[in-house]
Amino acid sequence: MATTRTRFIALPLVRWLIVEFSLLMILSVLWLLESRLAFYSAFIGGLIFLVPNTYFVHRVFRYQGARKTHLIVSSLFRAESIKLALTAVFFAAVFILMEPVHVPALLITFAVMVVMGAFLRVLVHPRPRR
Repeated sequence: MATTRTRFIALPLVRWLIVEFSLLMILSVLWLLESRLAFYSAFIGGLIFLVPNTYFVHRVFRYQGARKTHLIVSSLFRAESIKLALTAVFFAAVFILMEPVHVPALLITFAVMVVMGAFLRVLVHPRPRR
């Protein structure tokens, strides 16, 4: 009787987050050409994307396998809801608590990070695990 081996896809999540953080640093340094306030605001805008996204990745990719499908699905919905709530709370906190804010740097960096998150799927390929 032949045994079948299942292959899991090893998602390069740490590499993905490192690439996102590197992109955040590059964008922030580019805003430094404008001013220190723009640099700081851009960095905060990128963190508003990165921190909830890291939480989402941590919560969703805890489980693998067909037997844990119900855990994966429930974790996915819960993590996405919390991610959206964290993003809203972080934006509210920045606009309430941070007195001088360079709004274009904050919002443009956040938007670029969101768009680049979609392109990262193409750049960071998962490798099959044996």
